[in-house]
Amino acid sequence: MVGSSVWPDRGGHLWAKDRQVERADGTVVRYAVRGPVGAPPVVCCAGYLCPDNFWRTIGPDLATDHRVVILNYRGVGASSEAYGEAYPPTAEAYRLPLLAGDVAAVMDVEGHRSATVIGHSMGVQVALALWEQRPDLVGRLALVAGSATSPFETFYGTSIAAKLFPFISTTVPALPRDLSGVALRALELPVTMPVARAIRALGPHTPDEGMRPYRWHLGRIDPRTAIWTARGMHEYSATPFLGDLDVPVFVAIGGEDAWTPPRVGRELAEAVGTSDLLLIPGGSHALPIEFPGLLLPRIRALTPGTAAAAQ
Repeated sequence: MVGSSVWPDRGGHLWAKDRQVERADGTVVRYAVRGPVGAPPVVCCAGYLCPDNFWRTIGPDLATDHRVVILNYRGVGASSEAYGEAYPPTAEAYRLPLLAGDVAAVMDVEGHRSATVIGHSMGVQVALALWEQRPDLVGRLALVAGSATSPFETFYGTSIAAKLFPFISTTVPALPRDLSGVALRALELPVTMPVARAIRALGPHTPDEGMRPYRWHLGRIDPRTAIWTARGMHEYSATPFLGDLDVPVFVAIGGEDAWTPPRVGRELAEAVGTSDLLLIPGGSHALPIEFPGLLLPRIRALTPGTAAAAQ
């Protein structure tokens, strides 16, 4: 059960994850639902190891007239590690198609079909993998600050990170967990935000309060989960089927995004055949908490049954 010594709640929540579904492999996925019963469904696919901090404005706004689902992937937030009580997991248990399967399981329990699926960062890959697996669940896609393939290939405009990652992905899991966990817990220090801005991991418009739950939560993530999820992200590519997408797609990218530079967003929009591309000057990888007022009208224009544009 959540809170046990096997997989305690890692926190960082804006919304209590008071619902859950158990996967066939024993993984327990916990989630929250907000908004009127029967309203058009919206499903939020978070980024890498994100609890729910990036939905702090977009979630409540859409929940005024949509049924909004906000979940934690396996190994994140209140959800169990892969395999639940049969812990410990393996690297294979954190592949991107399995994360997309977690989303599909939640949608099946809630009875949602043809939902608007919003993906941020790694969540773009998850959202695309969801369409690949279960196109009946996806009615529209809003793809924000993310890539269809490994972000390590375009990190800071080079492929150096992709070349280094195989070494990192085998070294970190082999380290003592106490030692590798120190680096994650160090992200709670106040110096983290200035450093992140200095190296352009975040931008000047990224609010400190929007990142605080994420930084706190990262300090409680199993380091193996962190590296195995990154491996899953690195190994997955939606590129082969992007031309087959048959749903409306909105793509947003930040002009100063070091993880997914503007060309990545342009290439994604071109590959899926959409002209609905929003380039936000000055935006970084944290677009949903930097410029929600610019994203929401475009997301709302995509979704059915909206009452009003965002303020």
